[in-house]
Amino acid sequence: MTTIFNEIEYEDKVNIKNLSSIKISGFAKGIFYPKNEKELIEVYSFLKENNLKFIILGNGTNTLFSNKISDYYIISMKKLQKYVKKRKNSYIFSSSCNLSYIFQYCLKNDLSGFEKLATVPGLLGGAVKMNASCFGQCISDNLVSIKVLKDEKIKTLKKKQIKFEYRKTNLDDCVILSATFFLVRKDKQELLRDYCFICSLRKEKQPKGISLGSTFKNPPFLSAGYLIEQCGLKGISKNDAIISEKHANFIINKNNACFDDVFYLISTAKAKVKEKFDIDLETEIEVLPKEE
Repeated sequence: MTTIFNEIEYEDKVNIKNLSSIKISGFAKGIFYPKNEKELIEVYSFLKENNLKFIILGNGTNTLFSNKISDYYIISMKKLQKYVKKRKNSYIFSSSCNLSYIFQYCLKNDLSGFEKLATVPGLLGGAVKMNASCFGQCISDNLVSIKVLKDEKIKTLKKKQIKFEYRKTNLDDCVILSATFFLVRKDKQELLRDYCFICSLRKEKQPKGISLGSTFKNPPFLSAGYLIEQCGLKGISKNDAIISEKHANFIINKNNACFDDVFYLISTAKAKVKEKFDIDLETEIEVLPKEE
């Protein structure tokens, strides 16, 4: 693709395999890597104004690309400038910071708010958009406001303007640029103790292998993994995709799984749980591009 953005990094006909943590091969039309917010807005506006299909992508730790990705361009947030700014008792983090990076900053400065979230993979922008949580700590708990690109304009949204639900927000039409948090002081050893405890729990409960983490959200007061297990689906496979024998809410790519393999297991789990328990499982992972 010839673009007017000679200074913006661009790769044509890119293989998506390394853009998602489940590592499924396929090709997008191309990928842009803006380095700062100015470049991001330029690319975003250009694609919008020319009616070109595109998606915004962070680390891809929660993203399953469908076969329709071949019709789309990607704007990657991975190389966007990372920054941290302090304003009185508030701290501003760019959306391109991953949560472990933010935790290390907090640990260095004896700040609480990310010690449990640090084990959640992915970038801050995606974590805010999906209202990420981990063992009782939620990304929205200490949130003050976010800066977003919406309708090709930069806007600030206060926490009360955002609808937060379990692993869900109303921010699908926004590109998150940064988020401001109110963080309180906490002893470094306590922060480390909480962090290490969560790490040990994850190691104990979650399977190894190439996956997107939890496939489904937990229904109220229930475990999606337990429901899938009760349907006898642990260990079932479709080619190189398999529902983990250790934790049934994980789908593992053994080697060369494709989108259809993974989607077959997702559909099977949903259908069986609906049939046995009359419960509609909702995916936690995001299938992109979304159905139009």
